[in-house]
Amino acid sequence: MADLKRWSRDEISRMRSDVDRLFDDLCADFNLPSMFCRMAGDLTLEEEGETLVVRLELGTMDPDDVHVSVMDRQLSIVAETRESGPGHTSTHSFHKDLRLPCRIDTAGVRAEFADGVLVVRLPKCSLQSGQKIAISRK
Repeated sequence: MADLKRWSRDEISRMRSDVDRLFDDLCADFNLPSMFCRMAGDLTLEEEGETLVVRLELGTMDPDDVHVSVMDRQLSIVAETRESGPGHTSTHSFHKDLRLPCRIDTAGVRAEFADGVLVVRLPKCSLQSGQKIAISRK
Protein backbone atom coordinates (compact mmCIF):
# COMPACT_ATOMS: atom_id res chain seq x y z
CA MET A 1 0.00 0.00 0.00
CA ALA A 2 1.25 3.49 -0.87
CA ASP A 3 2.28 5.87 1.87
CA LEU A 4 -0.37 8.52 2.47
CA LYS A 5 0.54 12.13 3.10
CA ARG A 6 -1.65 14.64 4.87
CA TRP A 7 -1.97 17.84 2.82
CA SER A 8 -1.27 21.17 4.46
CA ARG A 9 -3.67 24.11 4.33
CA ASP A 10 -1.26 25.87 1.93
CA GLU A 11 -1.37 22.96 -0.53
CA ILE A 12 -5.17 22.83 -0.43
CA SER A 13 -5.46 26.62 -0.81
CA ARG A 14 -3.06 26.56 -3.76
CA MET A 15 -5.07 23.75 -5.41
CA ARG A 16 -8.32 25.64 -4.84
CA SER A 17 -6.85 28.79 -6.41
CA ASP A 18 -5.62 26.78 -9.40
CA VAL A 19 -9.05 25.19 -9.95
CA ASP A 20 -10.78 28.59 -9.57
CA ARG A 21 -8.40 30.08 -12.15
CA LEU A 22 -9.13 27.21 -14.55
CA PHE A 23 -12.88 27.82 -14.26
CA ASP A 24 -12.35 31.56 -14.72
CA ASP A 25 -10.35 30.90 -17.88
CA LEU A 26 -13.04 28.54 -19.18
CA CYS A 27 -15.76 31.12 -18.48
CA ALA A 28 -13.74 33.81 -20.26
CA ASP A 29 -13.43 31.55 -23.32
CA PHE A 30 -17.23 31.40 -23.56
CA ASN A 31 -17.88 35.05 -22.59
CA LEU A 32 -19.42 34.03 -19.25
CA PRO A 33 -18.91 35.83 -15.92
CA SER A 34 -15.96 34.48 -13.96
CA MET A 35 -16.42 32.52 -10.78
CA PHE A 36 -16.58 34.79 -7.76
CA CYS A 37 -15.45 32.24 -5.20
CA ARG A 38 -11.85 33.14 -6.04
CA MET A 39 -12.53 36.61 -4.64
CA ALA A 40 -13.96 35.37 -1.34
CA GLY A 41 -11.77 33.19 0.85
CA ASP A 42 -12.39 31.18 3.95
CA LEU A 43 -14.97 32.27 6.49
CA THR A 44 -14.19 31.62 10.15
CA LEU A 45 -16.40 31.94 13.23
CA GLU A 46 -14.70 32.24 16.61
CA GLU A 47 -15.84 33.00 20.12
CA GLU A 48 -14.03 35.69 22.11
CA GLY A 49 -15.64 35.87 25.51
CA GLU A 50 -19.18 37.22 25.06
CA THR A 51 -18.60 38.10 21.40
CA LEU A 52 -18.75 36.04 18.21
CA VAL A 53 -16.14 37.08 15.64
CA VAL A 54 -16.59 36.31 11.93
CA ARG A 55 -13.66 36.77 9.54
CA LEU A 56 -13.97 36.59 5.76
CA GLU A 57 -11.17 37.14 3.26
CA LEU A 58 -12.38 39.39 0.44
CA GLY A 59 -9.10 40.29 -1.22
CA THR A 60 -9.11 43.55 -3.15
CA MET A 61 -12.86 44.10 -2.97
CA ASP A 62 -14.00 47.64 -2.17
CA PRO A 63 -15.68 47.77 1.29
CA ASP A 64 -18.42 49.97 -0.23
CA ASP A 65 -19.49 46.96 -2.33
CA VAL A 66 -19.96 44.75 0.76
CA HIS A 67 -23.18 44.70 2.81
CA VAL A 68 -23.57 42.99 6.18
CA SER A 69 -26.87 42.39 7.99
CA VAL A 70 -28.08 40.43 11.01
CA MET A 71 -31.63 39.17 11.43
CA ASP A 72 -32.55 36.95 14.35
CA ARG A 73 -29.75 34.34 14.39
CA GLN A 74 -28.73 34.81 10.74
CA LEU A 75 -25.71 36.77 9.50
CA SER A 76 -25.78 37.73 5.80
CA ILE A 77 -22.80 39.03 3.84
CA VAL A 78 -23.54 40.21 0.31
CA ALA A 79 -21.09 41.73 -2.16
CA GLU A 80 -21.28 42.82 -5.76
CA THR A 81 -18.59 44.41 -7.88
CA ARG A 82 -18.14 45.30 -11.55
CA GLU A 83 -15.01 45.01 -13.62
CA SER A 84 -14.60 46.77 -16.92
CA GLY A 85 -12.04 45.96 -19.54
CA PRO A 86 -11.57 46.58 -23.23
CA GLY A 87 -14.82 45.48 -24.85
CA HIS A 88 -16.37 43.82 -21.80
CA THR A 89 -17.89 44.44 -18.39
CA SER A 90 -18.33 41.66 -15.86
CA THR A 91 -20.26 41.58 -12.61
CA HIS A 92 -19.22 39.42 -9.68
CA SER A 93 -21.54 38.71 -6.79
CA PHE A 94 -21.23 36.85 -3.52
CA HIS A 95 -23.85 35.93 -0.93
CA LYS A 96 -23.08 34.08 2.29
CA ASP A 97 -25.62 33.32 5.02
CA LEU A 98 -24.38 32.02 8.36
CA ARG A 99 -26.64 30.59 11.04
CA LEU A 100 -25.37 31.92 14.37
CA PRO A 101 -25.23 29.65 17.44
CA CYS A 102 -27.03 32.15 19.71
CA ARG A 103 -29.05 35.34 19.73
CA ILE A 104 -27.13 38.55 19.03
CA ASP A 105 -27.37 42.06 20.48
CA THR A 106 -27.87 43.68 17.06
CA ALA A 107 -27.31 47.21 18.41
CA GLY A 108 -23.71 46.29 19.26
CA VAL A 109 -22.70 44.62 15.97
CA ARG A 110 -19.57 46.16 14.40
CA ALA A 111 -17.88 45.42 11.05
CA GLU A 112 -14.37 46.42 9.97
CA PHE A 113 -12.52 45.93 6.69
CA ALA A 114 -8.72 46.05 6.62
CA ASP A 115 -6.04 44.40 4.48
CA GLY A 116 -8.66 42.51 2.46
CA VAL A 117 -10.30 40.90 5.52
CA LEU A 118 -13.82 41.65 6.75
CA VAL A 119 -14.18 41.23 10.52
CA VAL A 120 -17.68 41.27 12.03
CA ARG A 121 -18.01 41.39 15.84
CA LEU A 122 -21.36 40.17 17.16
CA PRO A 123 -22.01 40.59 20.89
CA LYS A 124 -24.11 37.78 22.33
CA CYS A 125 -27.37 38.60 24.05
CA SER A 126 -27.16 38.22 27.79
CA LEU A 127 -28.60 34.98 28.97
CA GLN A 128 -32.21 35.27 29.88
CA SER A 129 -32.99 33.27 32.96
CA GLY A 130 -36.05 31.10 32.97
CA GLN A 131 -38.79 31.53 35.47
CA LYS A 132 -40.82 28.92 37.28
CA ILE A 133 -44.54 29.45 36.77
CA ALA A 134 -46.91 28.53 39.55
CA ILE A 135 -50.08 26.74 38.52
CA SER A 136 -53.22 27.87 40.32
CA ARG A 137 -56.15 25.57 41.08
CA LYS A 138 -59.69 26.50 40.21
